Amino acid sequence: MSSSSHPSSPQPSTIIAERYRLDSLRAHGGMADVWQATDLQLTRVVAIKLLKPHLAAESTLAERFRREAIAAANLNHYNIVTVYDAIEDNGRQAVIMEFVDGESLRERLDREKTLTINSVLSIGYSVCSALEAAHKQGLIHRDVKPGNILINIEKRVMLTDFGIAKALDADEDLTSENIMMGTAKYLSPEQVRGDNLDARADLYSLGLVMYECLAGKVPFVGKNDTDTALARLHRDATDIAKHRPDVDPDVARIINRLIAREPKDRFADAAQAGVAIRRVIEGRKSSTPAGTKRPAGDRTPTPGKVIRPKGHTPLGITREPSQSSSDQQSRQQQGSRPTSTTKRSSTKAQSKTAFKPTPAMLIGAIAVLLVVGVVFAKFNKSDSTSAEPATTVATTAPVVSGPVQITGIKSFDPQGDDQTENDNEASNVTDGDPTTAWSTTCYKSSTFGSKSGVGLVMQLNSSALAQLQADIQGDGWKARVYTSNSAGSDLESWGSPIWEGSSDDGSTITTSFTTPSQFALVYLTQIGQSGFCSNNNPYRGYISEIRIQPTP
Repeated sequence: MSSSSHPSSPQPSTIIAERYRLDSLRAHGGMADVWQATDLQLTRVVAIKLLKPHLAAESTLAERFRREAIAAANLNHYNIVTVYDAIEDNGRQAVIMEFVDGESLRERLDREKTLTINSVLSIGYSVCSALEAAHKQGLIHRDVKPGNILINIEKRVMLTDFGIAKALDADEDLTSENIMMGTAKYLSPEQVRGDNLDARADLYSLGLVMYECLAGKVPFVGKNDTDTALARLHRDATDIAKHRPDVDPDVARIINRLIAREPKDRFADAAQAGVAIRRVIEGRKSSTPAGTKRPAGDRTPTPGKVIRPKGHTPLGITREPSQSSSDQQSRQQQGSRPTSTTKRSSTKAQSKTAFKPTPAMLIGAIAVLLVVGVVFAKFNKSDSTSAEPATTVATTAPVVSGPVQITGIKSFDPQGDDQTENDNEASNVTDGDPTTAWSTTCYKSSTFGSKSGVGLVMQLNSSALAQLQADIQGDGWKARVYTSNSAGSDLESWGSPIWEGSSDDGSTITTSFTTPSQFALVYLTQIGQSGFCSNNNPYRGYISEIRIQPTP
């Protein structure tokens, strides 16, 4: 019988501990239900894990539930769901936690079946980071599984439910099929044998999670939970490469080491496993379709100065729109004639009515031209140190030959109401962390409806010839890359793109500047569907990393 049908089960709008209002039931667990609730004192949304009514009388279990919550509350980490408080209401224990707006990895796998290699590595690295923090506090999770890994709408991976597996093992009445179903698949061999556990038990479970994300199934499945749990004691898992031939050998080695039957054959701790995963992530990111590798130690710095929006023209190279290189060369050869004279000559040359000047007119015209030439020659000579002719290129920012760096970054939404989009996430693309990303809002159309697109503008430390690499997440996207020496507020001011392509070209954009430039724009013109969006607005784009380096 579900907890929602139990006579003592609370209903929506119930207020517990005179502070928390239960709003909606979000999930059922083996020993507790999870509610989305409102903290009436702090007016914030929280999650409440409420011990099931039929377990409230189990004093030993209730006390362990409370103590484990207190232990988890001591963990403060980016990849761990924060525990705010542990309370008692009418004899039932409850844990007050951070509310995660997103979905569990279990929900994502149920929908997508398998994930990309890059996604699996990012999830694995984030969970390793969470486990490392927990293990340093002497807390072993004991129940690492997709249902306990949450992914919020910003793609942040978070581990939750510390200590619950240990509490489950404490009472034989909690070994029913309904409760053991999720746990048995991810138990380590030493948990099955009943041995004393250490941090390596969590690493084994993480290995099984990563295996399932790639293969679409766990390696050990039996007729029931007992057979499933015992299967790992008698044989090794099938090589992941047989299920996913596209898996790199380095990735396969990491997973095989994580799920080694003997703890001594696994990574020594979560920190060591995280280093190995991170090394593979960096290796995959440095490999591009053009074979260009990112120099070792080249870390794009976290942006400092933010590019200011429209109305601000930073230092850079400026040109008058009507000038072309051929016009400049022609005028240099002609002694920099006035623009008005050139235009009049062009207009007369294109006149439909033939005109035959008299000798007197020719002599007069030549005399005028000679006088004008002398005047302009004297003018140019006297003002050469204070001003340049309007037809030349004025360089106010030097072209660098040394390290190229991103000094500012800002979202670019030229057709938006405030011309920005999730600007607070823009710095995620230069933090060197593939698990963070800048994302668009959710759209009804994959092509942004009335907009031509949205993107990110990068400002370099100076005008330079550089190579840009951008990692775009997901499928179904299209993008363009522009460069300029001024950060225009509309797309037309950026000129023609230096790169245009789609997800069919790979997940990493790699392109080189065609002229020295101080600004670059990565502009998404089409985006794919996202599980973090509603059915009404299902489309969302993600850029996880952007790197700038000198042109090879």
